[in-house]
Amino acid sequence: MKLMIGAPWYTGPDQDTYHLYFDHCAYYGALRERSLWRSRAGKENFDKILPLLPPLDEHGADVGWGEPSAQEWDDLGELQLALNNRGRISLVGKAREMIAEDALDWGADYLLSWDADMLFPHWAFLQLWRAKKPVVAALAFTARPPFVPVMYKISDKVSRAGTTIYQSDTVLDYPRDQLFGSEDLGGELAFGTGLVLYDMKVFRELPKPWFNTTGAGEDWFFCHRCAEYGIPRYVDTRVKTIHKEHTPRWVGEESYWRDRELRADEYKKLYGDSVRRVEGGKLV
Repeated sequence: MKLMIGAPWYTGPDQDTYHLYFDHCAYYGALRERSLWRSRAGKENFDKILPLLPPLDEHGADVGWGEPSAQEWDDLGELQLALNNRGRISLVGKAREMIAEDALDWGADYLLSWDADMLFPHWAFLQLWRAKKPVVAALAFTARPPFVPVMYKISDKVSRAGTTIYQSDTVLDYPRDQLFGSEDLGGELAFGTGLVLYDMKVFRELPKPWFNTTGAGEDWFFCHRCAEYGIPRYVDTRVKTIHKEHTPRWVGEESYWRDRELRADEYKKLYGDSVRRVEGGKLV
């Protein structure tokens, strides 16, 4: 299997999720390493040494969930990995589009895309892959209150002018701890793409554009495009993510002087020793 990990991040791993990035690099590296051992040493020899090895996710909360079964090792074959970071692009839809193009050029079988402000377990890839569906997303929620699932049922109706109007209803009471799709909603399923596994056959069948940045969002656009071309989408609510809440912080004169006082060492490091000290909001 050729798996590309796509990172449509603005700058890089978020300050609160960067440890996940490094942990996942270690996990996928170990997964690839063991796939090579199994291929080169043979299944019988590999099966003998596997019980002696530590679990791939020994530091996670769900030890053992990140371990492929014997059949899954067969399906993985020699796992090839690629990491694609299309950061510093102002339109995240464009970043997602470019990553999908790169995955096609590389000949990837699957594309796992995750956003920088998400936390999720190591075994998320395996669980999404086990579904054997064209597009599978993990359970995710909005980052601002009121917090709701980023899952929607799309319905359409024809206006008096004869144009088609699409309506998105948030799936508040989603099916819990299971895989579900449009057939379970009674309408077309759309979702946020914070953590999604794509079978690359989708991008070979679906004409561009795939992720068009619109008022509805590039992820909603992608799901709608799939619906137009009969490509099913699913969410596995057993794979749970945690989305970093975006709490706005307003910076003005008061917060500036408070910051100068509380982070004096950092200001000196950035602007030199000539930076004056602040106490009680006043220069000293």
